[in-house]
This record gives sequence, structure tokens and C-alpha cells, in this order.
Amino acid sequence: MEWLIIISIIILIIYVSFPHREGKDLTWMKGYCAHRGLHNKELYIEENSPSAFQRAIDAGLNIEMDIRITKDEQLIVFHDSDGKRMLNIDRNIEQLTLEEIQSVTIGNSKDKVLTFVEFLNLVSGKVGLIIEIKATSQNERVCQCCAEILDGYTGNFSICSFRPEILHWFLKNRKHFIRGQLIESILGDRRHSTLVRLLQSFNGFAFYAKPNYLTIEFHHAHVFFWIRIFKGFLCVWTIRDKNWMEKNKHRVDAIIFENVKI
Repeated sequence: MEWLIIISIIILIIYVSFPHREGKDLTWMKGYCAHRGLHNKELYIEENSPSAFQRAIDAGLNIEMDIRITKDEQLIVFHDSDGKRMLNIDRNIEQLTLEEIQSVTIGNSKDKVLTFVEFLNLVSGKVGLIIEIKATSQNERVCQCCAEILDGYTGNFSICSFRPEILHWFLKNRKHFIRGQLIESILGDRRHSTLVRLLQSFNGFAFYAKPNYLTIEFHHAHVFFWIRIFKGFLCVWTIRDKNWMEKNKHRVDAIIFENVKI
């Protein structure tokens, strides 16, 4: 009975929380989006690198990328919480200055990490952007810095995050920005209570974050196909399989992909 009540509450929350398009134009997001740029390790073009972004721009593809904050409060385009994998620096990004980060190259490339401002100058409105804000110990500061930079940007972009509180910040402070809730299933993660696992896995925080669209981990996407009936906008990540893309591309609005020829 307890599970039935919880599930009923989740369904009710989801139903009353969608859609939240708020009259915003999301048509530019439809189609394919290059995950962390159009990277290719065989060509020594690393993820979230200037070369990967330029390839996506040249191909006319929207770009999904990540931002983090450095020790000296500079926003950079970088995915990992530390520099071990991509920079060969075994320290947290928030413990490194921009100068330290840009003193090395990304992976096996000759590229260096871009600041968020440098990245926006490179793209300059040529393609649309899905900007993922990674959760840090300074969420509010990251949101504030990001918003202030984007206030002067004229290209198409949306903000997304796994953390509902980040989306809620933009709801309160930049409501005109497009907001996307990133979702993956954490049903098996026993570190959280049953209720939190259900809420996080099935968009149960929508009443708080009020996202304009959902970005779902593709193995979990079938649970959300129905939202398009209610004119919800559905994006999936990250597709690395051509067969899945072909079979499901008409069930979603946007596909974030990598290492697939389109």
C-alpha cells in the first residue's frame, strides 16, 4: 500500500507539472546534438575541446557541453570534477586556478581548456547550445556567474542540470532562460531513501524546478515517451548506437549523441 501511495503521488506531481514550455521556442533544439562537441580520439580531438566544438559548428550541429568553476571563480568548459582523466592533474577542478588548468593540454590533443566566455565567443550563435551545469560546492555562485555571462549572449541556448535546485535558481532569477531537467534512473542506489529515488528517477521534482524540457538517459527514455502527448519536449542522452537512434528518433525531439555517423 505504501508503494502504491508513493507512486500515485509521483504520477500526480508529474501530471500537474507538465508542460512548462512557458511560450518558449524550443524548435531550434530539435534534431541531433553533439555530446561535448564532435570529438574523435582517433583524430586526437578530445571532448569539450576547441577542435571538437569547431567540428560541430562546421557540421551545423547543436552542442552539448559542461561548465565548472575554478579556484579563482572562472567558469570553464569541462566535465569531470577533477583533472586526472583529461588533464593528467590529480586534483579537483575547484582546487585549481585557471592558469594551472590552461597550462596543460586536454588528453592527447594540443588543445587547452576554454573558459565559458571563450567558448561562447567561438560559437557566436552559429549553433544552439545545451549547457549542463555540473553540481559543485558552489552551485549558487556558478549559476550567478553563468547567468551574468549569458545575459550578453544572443545565440540559442538552454540550461540543464541533474540538480533541481540549480534549475530552481534560474526559475527565480532568469525565468526567461530555457531550463532542462537531466534524469537518470537511481532506483538501485541505496544511498537514498525510496521516496528520493522515485522522485529523482521520474521527474518528481518538477513542481520545484519547473523544467521546460526533459533530458533522459536513453536506457530510461521509454518511461517518458508519453510526455510528448502533453506537448512536453523530450531529449535523450547519450546515444552511441546507430540502431537505437534509427528506431527511436521519431519518439523524441532531440538526440545527444557521440561516435555515431549521422
